[in-house]
Amino acid sequence: MLKRIVTGAALVLVLVPALIFYDTAVTPAVWAFIAVIALYEVAGCVGLTDGKTPGGRLMTAILCILGAAFPILQYAIGWSSVGSLEFIPIFMVSGFFAVFLLYAAGVFGLLKLKISPRTELFLMFIYVSAASVSVVAITRSEYGGFILPMVFLGSWITDSFAFFCGSFFGKHKLIPRISPKKTVEGSVGGTVFCCAFTMAYGFAVAKIAGVEVDYAVMFGTGLLLSVVSQIGDLNASYIKREHGIKDFGDMFPGHGGMLDRFDSVIASAPFLYILTRFFTYFR
Repeated sequence: MLKRIVTGAALVLVLVPALIFYDTAVTPAVWAFIAVIALYEVAGCVGLTDGKTPGGRLMTAILCILGAAFPILQYAIGWSSVGSLEFIPIFMVSGFFAVFLLYAAGVFGLLKLKISPRTELFLMFIYVSAASVSVVAITRSEYGGFILPMVFLGSWITDSFAFFCGSFFGKHKLIPRISPKKTVEGSVGGTVFCCAFTMAYGFAVAKIAGVEVDYAVMFGTGLLLSVVSQIGDLNASYIKREHGIKDFGDMFPGHGGMLDRFDSVIASAPFLYILTRFFTYFR
């Protein structure tokens, strides 16, 4: 547990500069890096990087390059101002929702998914790229600097308190065939604390920045992001179970690979982007 906590704290410190310089090229560069590593991990998981699948490495290279290009392109073109077309994020997010729901159906036993390695990598390319583009679009929107931290707040607060609540109070398994250690009590605890921290975050922003906060929207966002982040975590666990692996990688000691650490954030970002188009958080 200590290794997990230390790694998590170090990761937060690394991300602080990206949050401070949210409206610069730092954000798309960071997310281009995340996308490349995450997609390479998926390719390895489904067996496209071992040289045994014809064209597997080429497809991996092409999709990794495109995955890095999308957040940079979104930043360079700047199609995220209010009232503009926003073609890239809308197009990518539309595909994201289809992939998110597809894997969620597999998680909850509504579908028995049989996906080929190439198709799975392509689906995850849409999934990951939509998240990176959404983050960049959020940063270019009004009050983007205040809204962006909620992507991480919703995901990591939920994950942390679901872990602790499940460890101390967990008795009922959530979906044991997908994630044996997750419990109903942990899930509820993570959601409760996420809503509380989101409200507290809104209060802190109001005091520090002198802005008005819509607390009803903040609460609803905390609730939605918590639920979505947990489903995103389960979606990633579903893929790992289907391919018989524990982690996507070993980049972060105690946490696994890039996708293991950012699976909840990746799931949350497109939802938060859509919320910013319909609701006002700060005035």
